[in-house]
Amino acid sequence: MSDPISRLDQFRADAPGAPMSSAAEVRRRGDQIRRRTRAVVTAGTAAVAAIVAGPIIFLSSGLGDQGIDPAPAPNADSIAASTGQSAYASPSDLTRANLPTEDDLVADDPYPAWVQEQTYDGEGSDTYNECLRDSLADSGAATTFRRDFVAKPGEEMADAAGTLKAVVAEFDSADEAEKVSIDLSDAAISCSGVDGAELAGTLPVEGDVISNGSIDVVTYPSDDPDMNAAWEVATAVVSAEDRVLVMTRKRGVQDYVQPTTLQTSAVNAAHRMVGTTPPSDPSTDPSTDPSATGAPTEQQLGDANLVAAGELPALDRFESALGWNRYTPTPDVPTLACQKEWLSTLGAAAKVTADYRWDTDSAMVGQVHVAVLEFPNVNEAGAAYNEVMEWMEVCPANKLGVDPTVTSLPRDVSADLDAGPKRAARSQATYPGQGGNDSIWFETELVAEYDTRLVLVGYGELAGPCPPSTGDKEDPCYQPDQPDSWPGRILAIEKAAVTAGISDLR
Repeated sequence: MSDPISRLDQFRADAPGAPMSSAAEVRRRGDQIRRRTRAVVTAGTAAVAAIVAGPIIFLSSGLGDQGIDPAPAPNADSIAASTGQSAYASPSDLTRANLPTEDDLVADDPYPAWVQEQTYDGEGSDTYNECLRDSLADSGAATTFRRDFVAKPGEEMADAAGTLKAVVAEFDSADEAEKVSIDLSDAAISCSGVDGAELAGTLPVEGDVISNGSIDVVTYPSDDPDMNAAWEVATAVVSAEDRVLVMTRKRGVQDYVQPTTLQTSAVNAAHRMVGTTPPSDPSTDPSTDPSATGAPTEQQLGDANLVAAGELPALDRFESALGWNRYTPTPDVPTLACQKEWLSTLGAAAKVTADYRWDTDSAMVGQVHVAVLEFPNVNEAGAAYNEVMEWMEVCPANKLGVDPTVTSLPRDVSADLDAGPKRAARSQATYPGQGGNDSIWFETELVAEYDTRLVLVGYGELAGPCPPSTGDKEDPCYQPDQPDSWPGRILAIEKAAVTAGISDLR
């Protein structure tokens, strides 16, 4: 069984998305695809010049960035080698401007933003996806371009973020592009080219320019004995009109980490591929303009919605030189031990999180995890509240690295918080500590709802086999010399977290 201390050598992966579907469901979607027409003519030569601006790199294979100086007209062999296009095919209007940019990509917390590393005319000289054995050119693509991304170098967690690579291709017809995309999805699901690959999940990708799309994630063991993780390869394949997008995210993960979704990034990249502006771009999305719809201004979450370490009451059972210390965990630690799924499955429009720990000289003995989630409307917030309540009631088995047991079912505590939430519920659970001894994590879990927002608080103290304190003199765990301050700490932490979480709504 895992505990929060041993989980500190893992990786985080909580990006926007939806629950993964089965591989069979994704295949069935191949029979239900819809065609849609392009909304905007593909960007022209001026856009190409804007995208190309930057360092010019040449590869010995001739597949790297091309120079911008005028050059002699290429012959048939050079066209085929550099672009994967037949010299006798009709001209293609696919350009580098149809590749995604860093602004189109979602960087999941706590990883830094993606930045461009290199752009290729063609598919590049190296393998960009271990699961796809045939090149797009071999599949009939007339023109291809590729762009590689890395997490911003020098930033915290950049080395653990992995890589992201995008390839766009144009085919002779929409039917051909659709067929190729389905074949690529099947190849990604089976990943026959990698020994030991196992399907971790699939996810459909849909949008108003997309004809067919899916994300297929596989994991396989690393041959590096020092790597405390497996490799994960997430492949997003999208067809739109006569074009196909392939995005590949590779990183190291533990088996309980939620698979990469890539969903929002793939939708944005699909729009870019057909020459339209991605829907997440606020400059063209009328839903972000209150005057266009009459809707209220969308609330923006930030650090002001997160309780500060200095506002948390001291864990007086243990001395600590630091007190409560906010930290960025290297694993994706669940906010609540009883979470069935990662919080991204709740469908929030925005989310901020914070993690705090109380350390002695030898171990972490206290932890507070807070998440504030903003939803598009009160109905979706209410549905998410009910879902979290169900997690807290049944505490289902999960793959998030925790094996908890419910010790106290949720009860209404909205009147105790003095923060005005519409409703709030608290439960308690336990899960084993480290070392195989009697140590136990005693966790209190809270969900509070206010208008379109939820605040989740998971507060755990290490004790065992008895709880941190009890005021019942008849309880076998009662200790006269032990202050009964645990209930007060619980309430103070919950009040502080909820007050900060909804501070801008009151």
